[in-house]
Amino acid sequence: MIRNTTLLAILIVAVTGVALFYLKHEVTNLEDELKTLNRSIVAEREAVHVLKAEWSHFNDVGRLKGLSMRYLELRPTEPKQLKESRGLFNIQVVDDPDLEVIIKP
Repeated sequence: MIRNTTLLAILIVAVTGVALFYLKHEVTNLEDELKTLNRSIVAEREAVHVLKAEWSHFNDVGRLKGLSMRYLELRPTEPKQLKESRGLFNIQVVDDPDLEVIIKP
């Protein structure tokens, strides 16, 4: 006849075996998830690199100058278009519901 301690030891070994199997399965799933996340991070870094290169290209001064000369009809500023800063404080916005305080000199 099997003693109680032997039966308890067999039960503990069986429970430990099942727990280790479950733990191994969970670790495998987490490793797969980690690999997926790492691939995603690498892809995002490459996308950021491409976007930075595009940003540099689109903000190139020579390119912007060429586009502005081709599509915008800009002329140099004439002196009559300039205003002294002394007159700016008297400007009031009419019918602005967000305006709470009017700045006075």
